[in-house]
Amino acid sequence: MRKFLLVLAAYLVLSGTAGASEAAPAGYVALTFDDGPSGEITEALLDGLNARDAKATFFLCGYRMEQYPSALPRYIAEGHEVGVHSTVHTDLTRLSPAEVHRDMKETAQQIFLTTGVRPTLMRPPGGAWDGTVQAEAAAEGMSLILWSVDPRDWAVTDADTVLQAMAGCAGDGDVILMHDLSESSVEAALRLVDRMQAEGYRFVTVSELAARAETALEPGQVFRRFPPPA
Repeated sequence: MRKFLLVLAAYLVLSGTAGASEAAPAGYVALTFDDGPSGEITEALLDGLNARDAKATFFLCGYRMEQYPSALPRYIAEGHEVGVHSTVHTDLTRLSPAEVHRDMKETAQQIFLTTGVRPTLMRPPGGAWDGTVQAEAAAEGMSLILWSVDPRDWAVTDADTVLQAMAGCAGDGDVILMHDLSESSVEAALRLVDRMQAEGYRFVTVSELAARAETALEPGQVFRRFPPPA
């Protein structure tokens, strides 16, 4: 009898029947962070996300990985996603095709060697892209991920200002651009998670958001948000 009940419970969980009385999520959002890692600031952000069971996507710079390696093992172990940002935050549209290729390849390889994960996402610095950037990203098997919400957290040091810029427009399917470079950005991000989780939202990685939207992340293609399927 006990074995039957265990099997039945497993079936209910897999079929979605168990917990059916729980309210459906109000929506799904992807928090993304550029320009890191940043030592203790990133560590504090990861602590806060972990405590809230919120996932994020981090677009990493090669030189920052060399300066602050301590966070690298945590990204994957704690369920986050990592992607390429560049080696030294260069405007890729100003480089030759060979230079863009080298920049993407070297940063992707650095991420692979330090995390064991080969990145499939990249975000060009400043969101600047052209045909060359697309072609080289496609050659490396990476999609270009931009954003739909930008609170410009890099330009201010006031968490309230950053929070209000996000909270007023972030919704289901949005990709939020942030930077784990300052304490105010970390505070604003975690306060946003608290506010939106209280409203029923869930914070997931970019790839999880795309899968939920039934969107294939094709290499070389550009994505800004992932609206829910009709």
